[in-house]
Amino acid sequence: MKDLRTAFLVKYPKYEIILNMYSKANDCPATWENLSKVRLQAFVDYMEERLAPNSVRQYAAKLKAVLNLYNEEVELPKDYNKILSVKNVRSTNVWLTDEELEQIITYVPKNANEQLVRTQFLIGAFTGCRHSDYTRLNNRNIVGGMISYVSLKTKTHATVPLKPIVKELLTNLPKEEVTDPTFNNNIRNICRKAGITEAVKVFKAGKEVEGEKWEFVSSHTARRSFATNLYLRGADLYSISQMMGHASVEMTQNYLCCGLREQSAQVMEYFK
Repeated sequence: MKDLRTAFLVKYPKYEIILNMYSKANDCPATWENLSKVRLQAFVDYMEERLAPNSVRQYAAKLKAVLNLYNEEVELPKDYNKILSVKNVRSTNVWLTDEELEQIITYVPKNANEQLVRTQFLIGAFTGCRHSDYTRLNNRNIVGGMISYVSLKTKTHATVPLKPIVKELLTNLPKEEVTDPTFNNNIRNICRKAGITEAVKVFKAGKEVEGEKWEFVSSHTARRSFATNLYLRGADLYSISQMMGHASVEMTQNYLCCGLREQSAQVMEYFK
């Protein structure tokens, strides 16, 4: 019998990226032995944080199709079909407020991994960079009082005003690297220990899930927090879109994790 990678690439030779994302989401290779309900859900969550909803559905469906082909030859995780049947419903995600980000700033890391993850997450929350970009920033990205960089994903150039704390964080940036699962585990633990424990409800994979806020934080929460906090301050979506390196305002709207912000007195007068 073919190994999972071979079986998948025979059917979808142009979609090795799907296997690579499974590996990155779980810090292990995509093999029959490494399939589990927890890892499949981590794979879907990983995609939802990085891809458009249509891409998430298509990629999950492709992996499901391969598993269906071999479901009589391999012992597959129970409910794998359900996990990979991603519904056409946008998930809701958490974001961190200014006060919660301050809790992370004042948190004292307990080890080198926490120091690195805390620093990189805060850089992302105050620059709006993607995880793949904010983990690569350094002092050379400071140009004329701005953060200037070319996105690894889109190859587009973006500039963001430089906050003093970002300059400080980049000056004391640790040199280590961690995998995505390690990053997410650490930032969740940091948030929990920093007291970000508000009870929340989120909508994921077509169902409502309850828990404490820290449980739903990930590397991508930094970027969502940047967009949402700027929006709530009154920044226009076009400006936020430009700073985040988005091709359209519609993409930026997907990052807002709040309802409508408070409107001006003139706008509210219209509805009286």
